[in-house]
Amino acid sequence: MTDTPTELHYLHRELYSILNRSIFDFIHEGSIDGIWYWDLTKKNNMWISPNFWTLLGYASKDRAHHFSEFKSVIFDEDLATAMTKLQKHLQDSNYPFNQIIRYQHKTAHPIYMRTRAMAIRNKNGTALRILALSNNITATINLQDKNKELQERIEQLQKALSQETTHDEVTGIYNRRGLEESYKYLIEVAKRDGSHLSVALFHIASSSELYGQEQHDRIIKAFASIIAHNTRRIDVIGRFNDNEFMLLLPNTNQENSTMVVERIKNHIHYEAVDELSDLEVFVGIATKSLNLSDNTQATYDILNLYVDEALHLAKKKDSPDIIHYQQYLLRF
Repeated sequence: MTDTPTELHYLHRELYSILNRSIFDFIHEGSIDGIWYWDLTKKNNMWISPNFWTLLGYASKDRAHHFSEFKSVIFDEDLATAMTKLQKHLQDSNYPFNQIIRYQHKTAHPIYMRTRAMAIRNKNGTALRILALSNNITATINLQDKNKELQERIEQLQKALSQETTHDEVTGIYNRRGLEESYKYLIEVAKRDGSHLSVALFHIASSSELYGQEQHDRIIKAFASIIAHNTRRIDVIGRFNDNEFMLLLPNTNQENSTMVVERIKNHIHYEAVDELSDLEVFVGIATKSLNLSDNTQATYDILNLYVDEALHLAKKKDSPDIIHYQQYLLRF
């Protein structure tokens, strides 16, 4: 049960009384969403902070300060792992306890907490108590799962599309048709998630006239490889036409999209294909924040309009060779 102001649980009171520098530093390092303090001499006695139970959907006044209460909300697999790691920490104070533990919310969904624990020992080194701090990382885990789902969906889409009709013969990446299908799918994803979608259009100054078609194809393949090695697996790359490449960057804002493009351009100078170091490359970028009310086709059209205009500006004499449409507008 929860502690009253006049009668603190003995472990709660003890925790207040024994705080020293090392324990304070330990607590200070964490942004705490829950604390538990376990009496190893009476192993069912464990003080559990009220905010821990609140996070799991319970009223702390309805929960007892017992280890049995605590372990009842832990996933069995995680409990077994935690007990093994705690035992190692008790045997060796240099062995850290730092684990992601899944707890079952009152409404049955999992809550993920990163838990750090330390044993409090007597002068003989015997562990008498365990103090643990927990941080709620559920939002981070859910975002990772969502990104994994997005990546898997994109991979499924890529496999489902016909290789012959959607991929460029020279580079093996998407052609214009393949780009369009992935493009509209990523718009739908960004609408659903309320996130940004960025588009970059790269133009390579014609190399076929300078080097001939065979060498031109070699340069095109090398450039496609550079883009692939400097982007994420969830990003989509395609050859828009003979000398232009398009890069689709889901969940990427204006600043980060510019950083990606700059990284790609910088990489060109380190590529083994000698002709790349002298190649003129111009890039237009556009970004849009989307929500469910946006029309997919209208979004597709306006992003293409913006990125095409940005590329046109980048190709002008005395202009930067990378122009983000929205950043350019802010200058005027």
